[in-house]
Amino acid sequence: MFVYDVLLEAVGYSTARILLPIVAFGYISVEPISSEEKGYSCLGFKSSKDSRYLWDATMAGWLGLIPWVS
Repeated sequence: MFVYDVLLEAVGYSTARILLPIVAFGYISVEPISSEEKGYSCLGFKSSKDSRYLWDATMAGWLGLIPWVS
């Protein structure tokens, strides 16, 4: 599972963490990888206290792999 961890967490998460706030104009951010927060929707979103959305790290990792695969 080393390849899975490296691809998803290192490459995908890092890409999503950088590109997602830029593309979403700051309204969506990715949770820190060490966060243990609960209460995300089925798509991985959670409303934060400052009227923005927080996205689950695993879901963001999968999204971050899309530019690299294509």
